[in-house]
Amino acid sequence: MLSFVRGLFDRKPGTEQVAKLLLRELQGLLPGEQFVLDLEQFLIRRADGGVIYLNNLYADYCQAHPAKRSGEITRFALAVASTGVDKPATLDEVKLRLLPILRRLGSVDLARIERGNLSKRLEDTMVWAPFSPTLGAAVAIDSDHAIAQVGLDDLKRWGIGFEQAIEIAVDNLRHKTAPAFIEIGPGLYASNYRDYYDAGRIFLHELAWQLPLNGEPVAMVPNRSCLLVCGAGDAAALENMVTSARRVLREQSRPLSAEMFRLRDKTWSLWTPPGQAGALLATLQREEKAVDYNDQQEALTKAHAEAGIDVFVAKHTLLQRDADGSLVSFAVLPKGVDTWLPEADLVFLLETEGAAPTIVKWTDFSEHAAHLIERLPLAVPRWKVLGYPEGACLQRLRELATTVETVRLQ
Repeated sequence: MLSFVRGLFDRKPGTEQVAKLLLRELQGLLPGEQFVLDLEQFLIRRADGGVIYLNNLYADYCQAHPAKRSGEITRFALAVASTGVDKPATLDEVKLRLLPILRRLGSVDLARIERGNLSKRLEDTMVWAPFSPTLGAAVAIDSDHAIAQVGLDDLKRWGIGFEQAIEIAVDNLRHKTAPAFIEIGPGLYASNYRDYYDAGRIFLHELAWQLPLNGEPVAMVPNRSCLLVCGAGDAAALENMVTSARRVLREQSRPLSAEMFRLRDKTWSLWTPPGQAGALLATLQREEKAVDYNDQQEALTKAHAEAGIDVFVAKHTLLQRDADGSLVSFAVLPKGVDTWLPEADLVFLLETEGAAPTIVKWTDFSEHAAHLIERLPLAVPRWKVLGYPEGACLQRLRELATTVETVRLQ
């Protein structure tokens, strides 16, 4: 009976319930501001045009013990109320509060689409430096209730450039707390700082070198609060790392990346391990890429509908091979339709509805139809199709055509 009663209290709360709890908290903290709840998009719109995305809050709320869930609402609301309030005027005022962070570029894309900023490059909307294909390095101002990303106006006001700011931020993080890692499996270590800057500690190369690893340090940053480290020579730990990263990406808030990095001297580089760990990693990365494309496709479709723009935003779809269980992605390009095409392993060229498509690898399509595609200003790559392949171009693609069953990815 006791387990049944406990189960009633542990049920996963509804999204509407959590959103309304936050809305009530915000209205109490900011009584003079108007908020509009959009349950369909699961966000709250502010009167100044700002948007409060609720997915992270919902994940944190569900993960928290039922007795501590109200604290998650309060913490999130205080962070919202603090945003933009504390902007130090001088470098001396802010210097000790600068800390490095990583941003998932796909999430930045979504915010830009929501705000109608697609005409601008990513570089024009935030101050950052590339860390990997899916991650950007940025600088944040730390405060009691919020983490505010440093913008170009901030740097100009303080009289420094991004390179100097990130150098100050990394040094601050180095002195913030003593090393805190726990061994979550044989040879696999996870950060345990509990301050939301765990992922940023990938910039502190000495932390990885200090751990007792089998081989060169390897790391993953599945979310803002998790840095995983093991040795490149430890096959079992590498498999466990991918499994652990998958769990964080699926179950926790503020997801970052499914990429794996190997450290040589003071440089992290993308790395895929051999064997089963590499196969697991490839699957996870394809799944995360599909998540980014699905979110992007939904946001773009909605934005185009609201703006009255007639564009087909093609889906990025995954298929699983029967032979080995591996994943392959595809996108459909219909003839005679204005299309924004994602990068996928395969492109299905559809000349007429109902007809069998011509299936070509993306590498072949992007080479022989390069004159027909134009890269859009999105971090998650998507291409504006200027015209359907014809003549010699179409003939060459037909010669290179493959099938889903026989395709072999390079």
